[in-house]
Amino acid sequence: MQLHRVHHQILRSHHLFEPLSEAQLDTLLETARLLNVDKGEKLFHQGEPAHAFYFVIAGTVKIYRLTPDGQEKVFDVIGARQTFAEAMMLMDTPDYVASAQAIAPSQLYRFSNNTYMELLQNNSKLTFALLGKLCIRLHQRINEIETLSLKNATHRVVRYLLTQLARRPDSNSFELPMAKRLVAGHLSIQPETFSRIIRRLIDEGIITQQGHHICVLNSQRLELFE
Repeated sequence: MQLHRVHHQILRSHHLFEPLSEAQLDTLLETARLLNVDKGEKLFHQGEPAHAFYFVIAGTVKIYRLTPDGQEKVFDVIGARQTFAEAMMLMDTPDYVASAQAIAPSQLYRFSNNTYMELLQNNSKLTFALLGKLCIRLHQRINEIETLSLKNATHRVVRYLLTQLARRPDSNSFELPMAKRLVAGHLSIQPETFSRIIRRLIDEGIITQQGHHICVLNSQRLELFE
């Protein structure tokens, strides 16, 4: 019961669930599954029927596709208190357009698309909340496309580091959420290029690195670094 209340509070922090009444949230949870997955475990594959979306309680999940030549392209990395695959509910295709895999031990809810859609049809506030979520993600993707298309590799790495730093407003350090080769893939650069840029930042005294731990010594210099 205590765990149930804690999860209710965590779900309430996300605007896809905040508009739901207690009864509606209970209805959604009745058809949901709480999953505990190991690092490397697949949640769904590209092309599988999209019957559910997910909410991460703890851990990290990558969203990716395989190119025709077998290379992996990471589209997004999902952390705690974030959802993924919810857009599939409103898309014409009945199948997942990408794959999802835990890159750390993770706990997450698997929610039924059918149950959520039934609630959505009877709650206009929830409808607008969902539209707001999708609009935010659309703008994020557009900004990423612009960065990947128009900016050089150094700018991409700098922007990525600043974004990670912004998620820790009370700290000048953070942990890379995934392996460096996955970060490089997410930024559409080679792992060697990513490592070379990080080394330049270290040599310039702008950051320090110990494993996955990055400490930003001078955020202003980082912003101006090219």
